[in-house]
Amino acid sequence: MIGRRLIEANTGQGSFLILEGRPGLGKTALLRAAAENAGRMGIRVGRGSVTASDQVVPMGPFVSALFDGHDPMADPGKRGRLHYSLEQRHRLLDELEALLEQAALRSPILLCLDDMQWADAGSLVALQTLPSRLANVPIVWLAAFRAGQIPPGPRATLEALRGWGADSLLLTPLEAQATEEIVTDVVRARPDQALLGLAQRAHGSPFLLMEMLRGLEEERLLQVESGRASLIEARLPRRVRDSMRDRLSRMSEMAGRLASIAAVLGRTFSFEQLAAILDVSPVTLLAPVDELLRAELFFEVDGALGFRHDLLREAVQATLPASAHRALQRQAVNALIATGVPPVEVASALAASAVEGDIAAARTLQAAATALSSSDPSTAADLCYRALELAPDDDALRGALATQTVLLLHAAGRVREGKDFADRMLRQFLPDDQEAEVRLTLAGMIALAPDVRAAAGRRALELPSLPPALRARHLAVLTHNLLVAGEPAQSEALLPSAREMVATSADPTAAFALELAEGGLAYARGDFGRALELVSSAGRKGGSTADPARALLAREWLSEQLALLGRYGESMQITVECLKAAQQGRQGFGVRLWEAWYGRQLFQVGRLADASAFLEASVEKLEGPDVVGVFEAAAIVALGRVAIHTGDALQLKRCTTIMREVGSTNALSVRRHAVWLLAHQASAVGDLTELRRHLRLLGDRERLSLLPHFPQDVTDPVHLVRMAVAIGDADLAEAMVELAADRLRRNPDVLLLKGIAAHARGIAAGSLDDLLEAARWFEQGPRPLATASALEDAGVAANAHGRQDEAVAMLGDALETYTRAGAAWDAGRVRGRLRQLGVRRRLSTVVRPQQGWAALTQSELDVVRLVAQGMTNRMVAEKLFLSAHTVSTHLRHAFTKLEIRSRIELTDFVARHEQNASPALS
Repeated sequence: MIGRRLIEANTGQGSFLILEGRPGLGKTALLRAAAENAGRMGIRVGRGSVTASDQVVPMGPFVSALFDGHDPMADPGKRGRLHYSLEQRHRLLDELEALLEQAALRSPILLCLDDMQWADAGSLVALQTLPSRLANVPIVWLAAFRAGQIPPGPRATLEALRGWGADSLLLTPLEAQATEEIVTDVVRARPDQALLGLAQRAHGSPFLLMEMLRGLEEERLLQVESGRASLIEARLPRRVRDSMRDRLSRMSEMAGRLASIAAVLGRTFSFEQLAAILDVSPVTLLAPVDELLRAELFFEVDGALGFRHDLLREAVQATLPASAHRALQRQAVNALIATGVPPVEVASALAASAVEGDIAAARTLQAAATALSSSDPSTAADLCYRALELAPDDDALRGALATQTVLLLHAAGRVREGKDFADRMLRQFLPDDQEAEVRLTLAGMIALAPDVRAAAGRRALELPSLPPALRARHLAVLTHNLLVAGEPAQSEALLPSAREMVATSADPTAAFALELAEGGLAYARGDFGRALELVSSAGRKGGSTADPARALLAREWLSEQLALLGRYGESMQITVECLKAAQQGRQGFGVRLWEAWYGRQLFQVGRLADASAFLEASVEKLEGPDVVGVFEAAAIVALGRVAIHTGDALQLKRCTTIMREVGSTNALSVRRHAVWLLAHQASAVGDLTELRRHLRLLGDRERLSLLPHFPQDVTDPVHLVRMAVAIGDADLAEAMVELAADRLRRNPDVLLLKGIAAHARGIAAGSLDDLLEAARWFEQGPRPLATASALEDAGVAANAHGRQDEAVAMLGDALETYTRAGAAWDAGRVRGRLRQLGVRRRLSTVVRPQQGWAALTQSELDVVRLVAQGMTNRMVAEKLFLSAHTVSTHLRHAFTKLEIRSRIELTDFVARHEQNASPALS
C-alpha cells in the first residue's frame, strides 16, 4: 500500500496513510523502510516525531520534518523566522503550509510522523488541516499512532482523518507462523519446539523477538545440526533477561552517563548537545557513542543520534532515581539554554526539573509561554502557572504571571478554569485598577463568547475605586457585549449609565465603543438608516483609539449596514478592500472575519458556488463547542443554506451536525443561529414535526423573537412566515409580517425592504397581488434568490386562482433565476411544479455544466490559471488577496469538476484548453 502511494506521488498525487500498532510491533521500522524506499524512488523525505515528555514546541514534528536532516526540505535559515508567538495562532500553520507546498512542488515528498498519539494541540490541528489544504500537491502523509494509548484529542483527530478519506494500516502482533519464519530466516535453520517456545515469549513483538535472537547468537546459546536449530541452554539471553541497569553497568562509565543523559533529552539528540551538557569536546564522546552504537542502544539517522526503540529509552529512564532524573533534566536544560536553544524547546524539561524559588526557571518558562501563546495557548497557560509556582512569594513577576495565565486560559477555551483562577488570584497580586485592565482585555477578546466577555466586564464593574475612564470603557464595552450576546433589552437598559460615564470621563476610546454599540442597538431595532449613521461615525473614530479589534468590527458592521439597505456594491467594495488589507497585513482574525462576511454576501447576491468556497474556509474544523461567536454561527448558517439551495446533502449534514452540538452554555445569540439552521433543514425536507419542535426549542414565547439579531439577513422574516404557515402557527406568521412592516416603516425608501414586507404579507394571506408586488421590488435589487422565491410563490398562488398560464410564466422565470444562481435543489422543486402543470422546461442557455471547463466559476478560473503557471497556494492567495485555504477550496472544487487528481494534470488540462481556444480567439 505504501509503495503504491509513493508511485502515485511521482505522478503528482497526494495521499494519507495512518499506521497503528502497539509498541514494538515495527511502526518506526516501517516508517524507516518507507523512507528508504522513497529515497530510492527520488522522493524527498521529511521525518518528525513526538515524545511523551515534550509536547511543548508548537507543531514540532512538522517543523522537524521540514528543517532536520542532511538534506532539509526547507531553507534552514527560515526556521528562525517562524512565527511561534504572533497575535494569531494560525500564522505558524500558514507558514508551514507554504513551506510544504513549495517543497512538494519542487519534488514529491514523503512525510513520516511518528508517535502522533503524544502530539500537541497545534500539531493535531496541523494534522487535520494541512493534508486537506495540500491535497492537490504530491505529499504522502504517513502518521504513526500507538494503538491503545491514544488520548481523546489525538483520537478525535484520527476519526477526522478517516472521515476525510485517510487509509489505515493496523500492525498486529506476529502470528505463530510468522514468528517461526523470522526465527528460521535469522538463525538460517528450522527451529525446534524449545526454541519456538522461547520465541513465542516475545508475544508477537518483532523488536523483542529480534532482541532475543541476537542475544542467543551473541551468547552462543544456539546450535545448528542438519538444518535444525536448538537451544544449548533453555534460558533467556542476558540481552533480554538482564535489567537495563545491568546492561549499562557492563559498559564504560562514560557510555552509561551518556545513555542516562540522552534518555532525558528525548528521542533524538546530537553530539553537540551531549558535549554541551557534559562540558567536553565532541571528540571526547566518539568512543562511548561508538560503544552505545555497537551495543545497539543507539542508532544514527539524518546526522542525529537516537535510541533504537522507545522501549530502550524508557528502560534507561527507569534506572534513574527520581532525584537523579530531575537533576539531569535541569543540567541538560542549563546547557541547552547556554547554547542558544529557544526557551520553548526546553520548557517541558525545565517545568519538571525546577524547584520553588527558582526565579531564573520562572522567567524562562514565561518566555516559553509567550512564544507559545498564539499557537498553543493551553500549554502556554500551564507553563505560566508552573512559573507562578516557582517564582518567590515576594517577586514582582508573580503579578505579570497571574495576568498572563488568566488571559491564556481564556484564549485556550478553558473559560471556567480561567474565571476561577482570575477570581482567586488576581486580587492577590494586582490593585483594583490593574485587575480591571486585565478584565477589560478579556471583555475585548473577540474570540471569546460574548456572554463570557460580558461576565468579565460585570465583575470589573464590581471593583471599587475605578478611574472614570476605565469604568467608562467597561460600561461601553459591556453595552456592546450584551447586544451581541443576544440580550438587546439588557444592553438598552445599561445605555443611560454608560452615556453618563462616557460623557464624564471624556475618554475617546470609551466614546468610540459606546457609539458603535448604539449603532448595533439601532441595527437590532431595525432602524438601519440610523445604525448606518452611528456606525459610520464610530468607524471614523476607531482608527485613533486604543481598541483595534473593535475598530475592525466597526468596518465590518458598516459593510453589514450597507447590505441591509440593499447597497451591495458599496458593501462588497468595503469587504474586498478590508480583506486585501487583512491579507497583506497577515491579520489572521481579520482574514477569517472578512472571508466569512464575503461568503455571506456572495450567498445573498446569488453566487452560490463562490459563496460555498469562502464559507468552507471560514467553517473549517469548527465543532459545536467551538462556535462561541456570532460570526462563526452566521457563517455556518449561510453555508448550510447554500447547501440546501445547491442540494449538497453532505455539506448540509456537516453544518447541522455542528449546530446540534451547540448547547445551553452557548450565548443566546449563537443558539438562535443554531435553531434557525435546523429549522431551515426541517422545512426543506418537509418534516413539519421537526420544524415545529425546532421553532420552539428556545421556548414557546421565544419563538416570536427567534430570528438571529446579529448578524441578520433581512429576508429571514419571509422564510419564517413560510414556516409558520406550514405548521399552522398564525401568531408567529403575524409577528413576522409585523416585523417586516416595522422595518419598512423605519426605512421607507429601501426597495429591498419593500419587497420583503410585500412577500411576507403575500405568503401569510395567500395574496397574489402582494407576491407580484414583492417580485417587482426584488427584480430592481441585488437579491436573485429572493426574486426567484417571490416568483415561485406567485406562480403557486396564480395556479391556485385558476390562472395557469400566468403560473407557468412565473414558475418559468423562477426556474431560470434559480438555475443561473446554481440553486439546483430549488430548480428541481420548480421543475416538479411545472411538470404538475404539464410543462417541461429545458434551459440549456442558462444551465452551467456540472463537469468540464465550462463548469468552473470565475473565481475558480482565476485560481486555476495561476496555479497552472506554477504558483503555490500562498502565491495565488497573495495575488488574489484570499486566504490560502480559500484557494485550496477553489482548487478542490476545480479538480472535482475537471475530474483530475494532481497539479500536473491541471497544468496539462489548462494548456490543452488554451491551445484549443486560441484558434477561436484568432
